[in-house]
Amino acid sequence: MNIGSIGRNVIHEQVKEIDLVSTRTFLDFDALFIFIPEISSIHHPQAFIDRRSQIIEFLQLGRTVVVFTSFANLDHLLPISDFKIHPSSGQRVEFKGPDYLKTFWSSVQNDMQYLTYFEKPPGLPFLFVPETNKALATLIKIERGHILFLPWLKPELAGPVAYEQVCKRFVAAFQKLAEHISPKKTEVSFPPWSVHYGWAREQEIRENLVLIQRQADELSKAIIAKSKLLEVEERLKILFTAKGNNLADTVTEVFRELGAKAEPGEPGRDDVVVEYDGKHAVVEVKGKKSSAAEADAAQLEKWVAGFKEDKGTDPKGILLVNAYCETSLAERTDPPFPDQMLKYSTRREHCLMTTTQLLGLLLEARAHPEKRVELVNSLFSTIGVYQQFSDWRTFLTAPGAASAKS
Repeated sequence: MNIGSIGRNVIHEQVKEIDLVSTRTFLDFDALFIFIPEISSIHHPQAFIDRRSQIIEFLQLGRTVVVFTSFANLDHLLPISDFKIHPSSGQRVEFKGPDYLKTFWSSVQNDMQYLTYFEKPPGLPFLFVPETNKALATLIKIERGHILFLPWLKPELAGPVAYEQVCKRFVAAFQKLAEHISPKKTEVSFPPWSVHYGWAREQEIRENLVLIQRQADELSKAIIAKSKLLEVEERLKILFTAKGNNLADTVTEVFRELGAKAEPGEPGRDDVVVEYDGKHAVVEVKGKKSSAAEADAAQLEKWVAGFKEDKGTDPKGILLVNAYCETSLAERTDPPFPDQMLKYSTRREHCLMTTTQLLGLLLEARAHPEKRVELVNSLFSTIGVYQQFSDWRTFLTAPGAASAKS
């Protein structure tokens, strides 16, 4: 494979550096690497016009253009519009895409860092800033070819020997990817000038293909969006499977969705501080291999007293426990709050509740928004064990069940 590189010398026997303002045509190459910042300072408008026309023809021939993205204007060189990039740098990324792109990214990720993210990227985005929809890389099909936007390939900071190894790894990974997205075909290879000739049926088919590709891009975006929503829903299972910070963080998010102001407590004190309609609560969150204990209620009472001393107001004490957290829901038959602690907590007007019951309350509030205020207020008025969602079977789909009950 013969590869042309604009803007940077990629050290590899199959890569030739091209001067943007030279007469050397892009059509001599099978693929093209473009390093945008290195060429953005060139003041030669006609060169960009000529090169843009060559890139259009290059893509019509089914070849691949790789753009190492940073914050620079792309419209003057690439046949793409209606998308924006924003400066933002980092190295941690989240991959979401097909296996062939995952194989490619696994081979090069240690040699790359991102300098920008895309707003509403075209094509098939597959790298994201973790836990966001900010895309860092995307693959766009144009005509018979592709434009592959990638994060920045690390420069020669570690010295020429290390940089040469970076280049070799990248070119090897790209060649394997190119074989997948633009496989070599056995049919006759058309000369470049043939793209200037056609007829009505060919044009109709080409236009239909472009339309289908756009629909495929939209479907891909919809799949990614739904995947993100599913991840958010699946995280709610932390309420009956986990303990520690993950459990406390998820409880905080549930209170926020219910309309309460919820913030992590100070380190070493209450896990969550909640404010709702002028009322306050301190929440102790526990994930336990067995049931709750009186010591948990005593710890909660300590946080209640500390809040009153600091703020001058009486908060509600809420103990949220994921009891028997290492046992499947169907096998949790013992009570989460033993009798010996009920008297202690009732006297102090604690609300005792399992995290699974909190999930039930959230699902009920979603199903009946008109009851949300009543449901949240019930946590501030409950003394003892919260009873409305006493069994997970009332709102979760059990294995083999036809549907969930609300």
